[in-house]
Amino acid sequence: MTAARFLLDRSLGGRLLIARLRDAGWDARTLAEEFGDARAQAMSDEEWIASGTASGFVLLAKDHRIASRPLEALAIYMHDARAIAFANGNLTATQMGDLCLEFEKPIHRMASAQPPFVMSLGKGGLRRKNLNAP
Repeated sequence: MTAARFLLDRSLGGRLLIARLRDAGWDARTLAEEFGDARAQAMSDEEWIASGTASGFVLLAKDHRIASRPLEALAIYMHDARAIAFANGNLTATQMGDLCLEFEKPIHRMASAQPPFVMSLGKGGLRRKNLNAP
């Protein structure tokens, strides 16, 4: 396993996905674990992107539209974030876990890829999203 560290957006749900990733040997944390529950609930997307990136995490998000929403895309760009988001935001935790484990090696390689970027993770693997930023 690479030295990749992952921070999961609060929209990825409860404990099922994080437990599955950890059981597979991933170094993964939730926003609540990293910043405390109260702060995690109050953080804007721009703040968690900036703080998570500054702490050295690859960001895992539920919605690949973070690449196109102006404020989130700008935060990714300005902070040189590495983000992986699910192509389908309606997946269950089990389905998200299945995708992460199926494409584990390319996902972990993203920790050393040149930022900034958002990669969309779907049935076909990882695909780079156009970043709506300068």
